[in-house]
Amino acid sequence: MREFRKSDKLADVCYDIRGPVLDKARQMEEDGQRIIKLNIGNLAPFGFDPPDEIVQDMIHNLPSAAGYTDSKGLFAPRKSIVHYTQEKGIAGVGIDDVFIGNGASELINMSMNALLNNGDEVLIPAPDYPLYTASVALSGGKPVHYICDEQSDWFPDIADIRSKITSNTRAIVVI
Repeated sequence: MREFRKSDKLADVCYDIRGPVLDKARQMEEDGQRIIKLNIGNLAPFGFDPPDEIVQDMIHNLPSAAGYTDSKGLFAPRKSIVHYTQEKGIAGVGIDDVFIGNGASELINMSMNALLNNGDEVLIPAPDYPLYTASVALSGGKPVHYICDEQSDWFPDIADIRSKITSNTRAIVVI
């Protein structure tokens, strides 16, 4: 039987929680303690449900939702996003600049794949949402973390950011 090896691209990808934190959480859960898993990104279990109006619109539109949309997303919400940017005074955003995806993960991955060449660097806040680090690595880039200090209300350390910008820096993730 032929053995399959995982891609070398996965060597620097650390997406999930692991190690002693995960071990302790599993043990606490086995001991009957309720563990709130905020790392998963699923807000529904914490009461962040969609508004009733959205649910009703989804039910109403479901019968006609059996096909593919434009690769950039539906026109009406893209137009609304452009209108929003105009209201906020953000210049230069046109309908063809707006992409809608199936959630943040898809769009972050798509953006990094479109932006990065092998060896390009992306500055990412620390602590970070692991998807950013994983997406940069899978896209051939190098994640470089800058400090956001709790003592400073999590504001980015501008001096730290400046010190980490190099000729290979292609982007800075700001959350």
